[in-house]
Amino acid sequence: MDRSGTRIAAAILFAALAIRIVFVLATPHYTLVHDALDYQNHAVSIAGGHGFALSYGRPTAFRPPAYPIFLAAVYAITGPDVQWGRIANAFVGTGIVALIGLIAFQLWGRRVALIALALGAVYIPLILVGQSIMSEPLFVLCLLGAIACVLKSTRWPWVVAAGVLMGLAILGRANAIILLLPLAAAVWRGWRAPLVLCVAAALTVAPWTIRNYDTFHAFVPVSTQFGSALAGTYNSEAKADKVNPASWRTLKRVDDYRPIYNRIRTTPEPVLEKQLRDASLEFIKAHPGYVLTVAYWTTRRMLDLAGMDWSIHTAATISATRGWAIAGVVCFWVYALLALVGAFTRQARAAPLWLWAVPLLMYLGVVFLVVETPRYRTAIDPFIVLLAALTVSRTTTIRKRP
Repeated sequence: MDRSGTRIAAAILFAALAIRIVFVLATPHYTLVHDALDYQNHAVSIAGGHGFALSYGRPTAFRPPAYPIFLAAVYAITGPDVQWGRIANAFVGTGIVALIGLIAFQLWGRRVALIALALGAVYIPLILVGQSIMSEPLFVLCLLGAIACVLKSTRWPWVVAAGVLMGLAILGRANAIILLLPLAAAVWRGWRAPLVLCVAAALTVAPWTIRNYDTFHAFVPVSTQFGSALAGTYNSEAKADKVNPASWRTLKRVDDYRPIYNRIRTTPEPVLEKQLRDASLEFIKAHPGYVLTVAYWTTRRMLDLAGMDWSIHTAATISATRGWAIAGVVCFWVYALLALVGAFTRQARAAPLWLWAVPLLMYLGVVFLVVETPRYRTAIDPFIVLLAALTVSRTTTIRKRP
């Protein structure tokens, strides 16, 4: 990118950061709810030198460790002030915008990169997720960083860097492990580069896996979330729900698994996860067609097409107000329509297939479980912005022609 392009990019990134920090400062009554409470408790405990906080009075690996450790590092400097945690995520969100622009530049050049930066800077769903005490922004930052490293070069230092960043992404969301497949395909010039990438990722994750084995005397690579994610969706209450079909619910409200849940304080997490997973799979065997029902409604929810009330409800899990939730839905629809057009451009078709496998795999990683917007779409949203930028670039180019 030439000097003028660099100055424009810097100005856009400064504006993106300013927007995010102003949003945080303008919402001082942000409330910690649901997952954010756990992240805050873990971060405060780690910053205080006590390690990960207990859950139900016993050790836990329910929350992947990357974000609590990052937040603890912030609190070690600032003190355990939620406002500083949100500002830290504003910087992470700006990093996401920068990487969207960098990936666009690597693929399609200066013009599309600047448009992608501008679109990413004002994309409301990313702003909403970035203002919260949630793990998704850090996860997406690491994921996009790994993609940028792979696009930069297939030389060993970049391959190793991509592997480390993917390891950090996996420590942010355990289902990211499946993304090693497209990244390994991206560096394939023989078996050595994919092996190096996967080994670098594995070595990054290994200390946490060792900690879990030492704590539970069981193999827990990253998290014990899968069983509860399954059980919250695959149960009689969710199946019979006519208002919000196939919607996830907290296990304390699920009669099917009450005998398991009632022992939550005395059952080690890996054992609890296995019990919930096994019971959920038995439910699926008894109701195999329900899996397609879940996929249908989860897809609608990911596209914010399951009713505005549901979108507002799930946005509240990151403490987004009703007005901002609606604005985020409308913004997503506009960008999604632009992205749909962009997907059929020559530039999109010229991009490597492994790149588009990333959002597809992220979709498949949640479509049979649960979706809350905008947070569960955060890993997909950068690709929507990239495709929308292609549409805007093509449209403005056509208008300039005589």
